[in-house]
Amino acid sequence: MNTTVRLTERSGSTSSQRSKGFVPVVVYGAGSDSQSFTADAKTLNEILGKNPRAILKVELPGSGFKNVVIQEVQRQPLSRKLLHVDLHQIDMKAELDTKVAFHFIGDPVGVKSGGIQQVELYELDIRTLPDKLTATFEVDISGLDIGDQLLVSDLPKHEGWEVLTPEDTLIVRIAPPVTLEEPADTETDAPAAAEASEGDKTEE
Repeated sequence: MNTTVRLTERSGSTSSQRSKGFVPVVVYGAGSDSQSFTADAKTLNEILGKNPRAILKVELPGSGFKNVVIQEVQRQPLSRKLLHVDLHQIDMKAELDTKVAFHFIGDPVGVKSGGIQQVELYELDIRTLPDKLTATFEVDISGLDIGDQLLVSDLPKHEGWEVLTPEDTLIVRIAPPVTLEEPADTETDAPAAAEASEGDKTEE
């Protein structure tokens, strides 16, 4: 994803910058000190929507262009408005630790039979060179039946990736369908209760 983001020096309060459509950004890593800037919120939102793990080229005031990845994003819980973004400056020739999101493909046979798909892990921790990064990791789960599960150890090998997530970590499973217990037949017990009540009155 070849995207260039222009960063500007911070000026004024954070709230005033956000009201103008900018979001606070911190750039760090690659042996450089952390630097604070602002960036166009609309541009960052578009990037996050397409590929949140993309390698970006940012233009730093007075420092030229740098390669970065989006390291952390903060949003307002209810409105999901972008509040802050951390950008990690990278060396294209050095490995980095990052995450890649799973993209499940195929309809599990177990789900077609009434089972319930339960996803336990959405991202995989990996170590790789920047040019080996992908937007998502496609995983075919069409063969999973009721009672089956997929562990990290079951994943196909991806060239250039060192998987950091423990191999016994559960990714997805197909649970049996939920069966509802039938309510007790209260009508059958009602006459017996009534007869017992009548008996008590007779003894009196």
